[in-house]
Amino acid sequence: MTIFRRKKKRDGWTVLRHFVWPATGWKRAIRYSAYRVRRIEGSANSIAVGVAWGVAVSFTPFYFLHIGIAVACSWFMGGSLLGAAIGTLVLNPLTFPLIGWLTYSIGSYFLSPSADFDGMGELSMTYIINNFSEIVMPFLLPMALGGVLVGFVSWIGVFLIVRMLVSRYRELRIRKLKRKN
Repeated sequence: MTIFRRKKKRDGWTVLRHFVWPATGWKRAIRYSAYRVRRIEGSANSIAVGVAWGVAVSFTPFYFLHIGIAVACSWFMGGSLLGAAIGTLVLNPLTFPLIGWLTYSIGSYFLSPSADFDGMGELSMTYIINNFSEIVMPFLLPMALGGVLVGFVSWIGVFLIVRMLVSRYRELRIRKLKRKN
């Protein structure tokens, strides 16, 4: 028997509902994430680098690799690995359609839009695997290019904002602790 197991197991619909809409609400989930970012150990620069990589990588179409890519890039630059993982939360079920549309639109602007559904026939996994380059590549290339461009811009903005917020938070916290003593 494990200590941290639920007494009553949740059914699949409840798990899915809490994934899309957290039980405590999005406001509290966002506040908790911000709290975790503020309390991460490390310099303000390393935390900002980590969070910036997490957010930037979230714009790429490599969905199941986001945390791994963000952590690797953050580690390479000496950033916070936890900050990188938290930064990838930018891509969630609510932002996924907007990010997908934005990156595809920007990428298609620079590349010729080549996604065409005419003559595709019935979509099945076998058809998609056999015709991968004709189905997925017209979307993947524009989304990758758009994701890199949006990610680059977001990296700079997020880095500057998070570094300023973490530095300011720590200064205020030190002042508050000095006043208590």
